[in-house]
Formats: sequence, structure tokens, C-alpha cells
Amino acid sequence: MSDSAWARFRRHRWLPQATLVLLLVALTAGFALVRGEQRDRHNEDALARACGGALPREDAAELLADDAWWTLRTGPGPRGLVSCTLGGDGDGDPWFTVTAEPVLDPPLESVRVDDVVSRTPYEELPDWAKEHKRANQVVTVPCPNGLPGYARPVTSFRVHASTDSPASEWLGTLVAAVAEDVRGSGRCGGAPVRDTDVRPVSPSAQEEAPDAPPAECAWFRPALLGPALKGAEQSAYGATHAWARACSSTLSKPGGGVVVSSASWWGEVLPEVRTEYGRELAMAGRDGRPAAGAKTYELAVWAEARCAGGRTLHRLGLEGADRDLLLSRADSLLARYLDASGDCGDTKVLGKVWG
Repeated sequence: MSDSAWARFRRHRWLPQATLVLLLVALTAGFALVRGEQRDRHNEDALARACGGALPREDAAELLADDAWWTLRTGPGPRGLVSCTLGGDGDGDPWFTVTAEPVLDPPLESVRVDDVVSRTPYEELPDWAKEHKRANQVVTVPCPNGLPGYARPVTSFRVHASTDSPASEWLGTLVAAVAEDVRGSGRCGGAPVRDTDVRPVSPSAQEEAPDAPPAECAWFRPALLGPALKGAEQSAYGATHAWARACSSTLSKPGGGVVVSSASWWGEVLPEVRTEYGRELAMAGRDGRPAAGAKTYELAVWAEARCAGGRTLHRLGLEGADRDLLLSRADSLLARYLDASGDCGDTKVLGKVWG
């Protein structure tokens, strides 16, 4: 009976082919189901491990393609904090990267007036410390108790993230979650990190010459140099750091000009200032004379005082072709600058020195 049924089945015009098609469809569906389950387990595991398990999984999944196998790259981030990248393995599949890094003060390179004014008195930052400027979202978190494991105190850290996903609105949630995890595991103290603390990264503003003298130069007026510079064009630059402030004003007119600079240093940077300007400080007040026949003269006047930041060194600098003008105006300019330097006392003028 069975042989006869098998024979009839084989002789049927379309039943064998249809059965084969159904079998192939069933096998394909079963294979796709198994592969889909494997992919889902793989992706769930990748999400669970990403950034040390700190990511909110549902929010992170919103940034990625459901039908892709997600590839995870994770490990210690810059200077020991976390970093992870997760995305599909195909061309065009969306991805995201989240990185936490300590905020470290770059090593001080120079305390000279020109470098303080230029806003670049520090050594060049490493590449990893600039990546947040190219990110999409960022948050900087205070760490009052200090992050452990660093040679110098680290009292804040930064978390930034980038993505090419069209669902980028979910990125800030990831940044906040990683930041809160680092804050908690580092026992930073302070307030919890919330989604609203995360901000989009703004393009860096291009520095331009200021239309008006900066605040550090407010003490100076061209009229303080007398009628010789009347009508001169003025450009001024200034900067303030945690350990110094400085200004440089240039007055230009046909036939000559003058550069007037002022600077104050305080705190732990004072030994560096005394080393950098050792010759000037050693020669100040010794009645030195400028070199005869020079085309340009430089004159500096030094003073020290006790101000709000503690013991402070002040320097007033003049540069120009008119030696007598520089000499005649140096004392009054220093006095004007010291008067404008805030709550200072116990002031001592150390003297003049020609460059």
C-alpha cells in the first residue's frame, strides 16, 4: 500500500515539486529563525558588555539597526576611563561611540607675558584630550573627592559621544548614564548626572582681534603716554588664567610706536616666574643703562605685593624707539597698573631694568 502511494506521489505532476518547495521554505524559515535568535542573543550580549555595562540597553538599541549583527569594541578609555564603540558590521549600518576621560591640566610650557596673553601658555594637548570637540554630545562632571589613580589631583571628568545614527536624540541618555556610572564608581561625590546636564558640542569660535580692549587692559589709556602717541592706532590682547593675568597693547603710528604690557603672577607658579625672568629680577633697581644706538628699547619695571591670590609679582613692560619717553612714563604707568590690580597691600617696587 505504501509503495503504491509512493509511486502515485512520484507520478503526480506537481506534488513532488510543491513538497520540495515547502520543505525548502520551512528549512529557510527555520534557519532564519535560528539565526535571528542567535543575532539577538549576540546583540544583547554586546549591549550588556558595552562601556562596562553602564549603557541603558533600550536607549542604546534605538541608535542601531535591528537586523544587523553588532560589533563591539570596548576597553580602557583615555587615562584609564571607559570607552566603547558599538555598531553594525555592514557598510552603512549606524554606530555610536561613548568615551569618558579625566580633565587634566596640561603641563605649563611658559609663563612669559607673550605666552600668557596668547592664551597658549600650556604644552600641546594630546589627541585624546581634543576628541570631545569633534563629538556630538558632551558633559563635564565635577568630582569633588578626586578621581583615584592619578599623580596630580583630578577633580572633574568628561564624557562625550558621537554617532551617525538617524536616531541621535537618544545619544544624550547614553552620555548621562556613563557619566553617572563613572561618578559613582569613582566615589566622586557631588550631584548625580542627569540627561539635562548633557549638551550638544558647539563649534569652536574663531578668535579675532577684539573691537574694544579686553578687561585685562582696562587700566591702560593711550593718553597715559602723553601727546607723542596721539592719534595712534591701538590693538590690545589680554588673558586671565588661574595663576596669572596679562595684557599687551600696541600703539602704532607713522614714524614709531610703543608696546605696553602688564602682567601679574601668583601662587605655585611664582618659582617658575622667578626662574624665567631671573636676569631681569636680578638686575632690577641696579641703575643699568640701555645699549647705546639701539633702534628699539625695552624697559621693564617690577614690583611685588600681597594680593587676594597671595604673594604676587607684577611686571610693567615698555618697548619702543623713544628711550626718553619710555623712561619718563614707566613709574606712572606702574603706579596706575598697581592701583587697578585689586586688593593688594605690602607693595614693594623692585626697580627698572633695560632689556
